[in-house]
Amino acid sequence: MLSDANPCATPATRFGDEVHRRRTMKGWGLRRLAQAAHCDPGHLSRIERGLRHPSATLAKALDTALRAQGHLEALARKGDEEMRRRSLLVGVSTMTAALLTPVPAAGDALAALDAVLVDPLDESPAGVPALRASLQAGRREFRAVRYQELAQRLPSLVRAGEAVRHQARQSETAVADDLLAGAYGLAAELSIKLHEEGLAWTMADRAVRAARSSGHPRTVASAQRVLAIALRRSGHRTQAQHAVITAAHRLRDDTDLTHPRDASQYASLLATAAYTAAQTDRRDDAWAYVTEAQDALTRAGGPSGFTLNDLTLYRVGIARALGDYGQAVDHVRQVRIDALGGVERRVRFWEDAALSLMGRGRPDEAWAALQNARATAPQEVLYRPWARRLTADLLDSRVRLPGLPEFAAQVGVTH
Repeated sequence: MLSDANPCATPATRFGDEVHRRRTMKGWGLRRLAQAAHCDPGHLSRIERGLRHPSATLAKALDTALRAQGHLEALARKGDEEMRRRSLLVGVSTMTAALLTPVPAAGDALAALDAVLVDPLDESPAGVPALRASLQAGRREFRAVRYQELAQRLPSLVRAGEAVRHQARQSETAVADDLLAGAYGLAAELSIKLHEEGLAWTMADRAVRAARSSGHPRTVASAQRVLAIALRRSGHRTQAQHAVITAAHRLRDDTDLTHPRDASQYASLLATAAYTAAQTDRRDDAWAYVTEAQDALTRAGGPSGFTLNDLTLYRVGIARALGDYGQAVDHVRQVRIDALGGVERRVRFWEDAALSLMGRGRPDEAWAALQNARATAPQEVLYRPWARRLTADLLDSRVRLPGLPEFAAQVGVTH
């Protein structure tokens, strides 16, 4: 069966599957095709796995080498919409302005991280204060959903982290490892947002290694949580569940959760575990983790990072993952939007609200929530798949929603 016969596959996946099918039919190995198409075998492997989209030149070379008679070139052209999602826009105040002000794709900047994985050391001197300041700035960009700026920053940030660790004296290694874990963890989080699952997994693994070397329980727990999300997003839900629960129990045992910050992080880990359990329809486990998280936050006696309000937001996503849209909508009503810290969290609320309302059969309210998400973070709505899927569902609802056809055209959804 041709790979592009699967309507659920992404353009990059369809192209990769078709290249793999034609290559194996010819009896060629990966290196032989790479040699025939004059490309790097590693890059070709990522293309076959759907992790990279080919350039027009490479698509033509592969088409010629595999005698596809233009079929591969046509599949590559169909990938334009996928690349458009990853072409993040900055410096905009309205949707129309955003569409008129393109900037280089964040995915292109993330590609530079591949080179960092091969040769991470930077010859230029770097200091702990400068690295810490750059890491804090990167985290602010992530929370503000400024993914383009963050993607440009990340390669130098990771290299600086490796340089600091390489040059650190024995008394400084724990601090250096802590900062390096933060840099790799941030790279993993952005890779997850941009659906670069392979890169996310690698970056998260390096974050965990550096975190363990640091010996800081909170750093280890944070890195393990990101790794669990990367595992879950790549389909390894059982491993993800094990990773995040192990991290939660280790944090509890190492700290006794006596500090509110530790209790807050423990609750965050359990919320992640609950959402992962919900995605495999383990509803009893999911709600048990939520209850345990709530108890930990209540005992903490004060807000510190992850709060009861944040846990309520997680309840929305958990109920939705379990198909309980009525319950999800009830939880939506209980979230205090003004108490959600950062743009990234607020737009996540509008995403969950929109999807829950649509699942409950309220397309008009779902459309209103989608518009609020767009106003909160245009980049998130323009380039994340959930918004396009919801837009298509809204069009299918046949309910007259003012402005929806124009919005659909802007995000590339046809009907």
